[in-house]
Amino acid sequence: MNLALVLTFATALLSQAAPAQTSSIAAAMRAIVARPQFAHAIVAAEVYDLDAKRQLYARNADILMEAASTTKLLTTGTSLALLGPNFRWTTPVYRTGPIDSNGVLHGDLVLVAGADPNLSQRVRPDGTLAFENEDHSYDGNYDTKAVPGDPLAILRDLAAQVARAGIKQIDGAIAIDTSLFADQGSEGGTGAIVSSIVVNDNLVDLTLTPGAKAGDPVSIGVSPQTPYVTFVNAATTGPAKSQPTIDLPSDKTNADGSHTATITGTMPVGKAILYSYRVPEPQRFAQAAFIVALRDAGVTVRTPSGVALFNHDAVAPSYVPANLVARHVSPPLSEDVYVTLKVSDNLHAALMPYLWATYVAQAKSGLLKAAFACERALLSSAGLDLKGASQQDGLGTFAFFTPRFMVSYLSWASRQAWFSSLERGLPVMGVDGTLFNIQNGVPAAGHVRAKTGTWTSANSLDDNELVTKGLAGYITTSHGRHVAFAFYINRMAGKGSVDSSRDAAHYAGQTLGEMASDVYNAL
Repeated sequence: MNLALVLTFATALLSQAAPAQTSSIAAAMRAIVARPQFAHAIVAAEVYDLDAKRQLYARNADILMEAASTTKLLTTGTSLALLGPNFRWTTPVYRTGPIDSNGVLHGDLVLVAGADPNLSQRVRPDGTLAFENEDHSYDGNYDTKAVPGDPLAILRDLAAQVARAGIKQIDGAIAIDTSLFADQGSEGGTGAIVSSIVVNDNLVDLTLTPGAKAGDPVSIGVSPQTPYVTFVNAATTGPAKSQPTIDLPSDKTNADGSHTATITGTMPVGKAILYSYRVPEPQRFAQAAFIVALRDAGVTVRTPSGVALFNHDAVAPSYVPANLVARHVSPPLSEDVYVTLKVSDNLHAALMPYLWATYVAQAKSGLLKAAFACERALLSSAGLDLKGASQQDGLGTFAFFTPRFMVSYLSWASRQAWFSSLERGLPVMGVDGTLFNIQNGVPAAGHVRAKTGTWTSANSLDDNELVTKGLAGYITTSHGRHVAFAFYINRMAGKGSVDSSRDAAHYAGQTLGEMASDVYNAL
């Protein structure tokens, strides 16, 4: 039979089946929206058939919805478009003086930060990046884990290169050059500092293990251990099944620039929980960590004089090939997109606009303005209606998109040369990333690749929360059809919990997964 006739016949069959399928999707959505949990919430959605190029379902599709981390679809896509999937960060280490015959460096050792977000144990021997489904930046949850290994792995490799370059002792300072761009304060999601130097996601991981019974002290494990911060443990064990109240209310800066943080509160009898200390000064933290790595590599380092004395303009003339003593080249950007999307990493997403500004626009000031001018030009050239979008950072703080805009973006992205890198990074429902525990075991599990989004705000009137939840991405049906969708729930009342089975945001996430599953089943 002629191939053209076959395709025409198949298209005709799909068009005949479409009304029933569309009606089935609409009925399933109506049943979900009618639930009492959504009585005062706003639910918006659009489902679009990428093959037939037509809308299958829409509800409130032109209303700007709080998007939360579904924003990262645009951020990572823009990064792939502007920088390319094969973009790599380079982190060099230079000496500023000569090395004598005894291996003494008469000068400083300078690590030049390039905003590589993966100076950590994420980098695997094959050049890919590892992740845990519940990232360590989302701490205080029973599912939270840190990637196994040494958070100082990259710094240790650089230190080993320094030693191999013949340096046995340094009589100058160890400096971290962060002149690429100044620290930008805390990102709006998990609170890590946005900086051009990122060691272990600018976090110190604290594993707190309860005692055998209420009243027992809590034990603490610290990773990485550096002189930058010392922890005073005043936490105790609470009753079984109680809610944890762990806090770090006191963070004292000492005279030498180091910190002392006090851990207070209780955690229930039972399993350990991972918490994270947000490093307030990434430059000092990286300096302290690099000194640890150098000393462990056998390089003698004098006590640092402090980062405040570092002057980029004074040492920049030393940044020549003859003075290069170590260098780390990152895995490609496509790998960082993979991690950023899988775990919804806020710091990595927050850094991306600064990459557009510094590496693409070559901006020296007004970095976010320059960055979003780049994104605006890209999305406008794609023919997208920006009246349906509002964004102010890379991660989705106070970002708003209409479902129609998001689906239009997803449709455009699916036709780009870099799409495979975006699609590969999306969490797979019921399998991994932020969708690892959503709709497990249903027929649609493994066939929905989508970005989650979560935002909660306190409601002091009833001691509850208002929950925002989003899910946007792609479905491949059992018949091989390709669908783009965007689902949002805004302002759902509920209660937060360290136990996902009792958490309102998790319920909303299951509901959005159910909606995606209904679409899969209908098609």
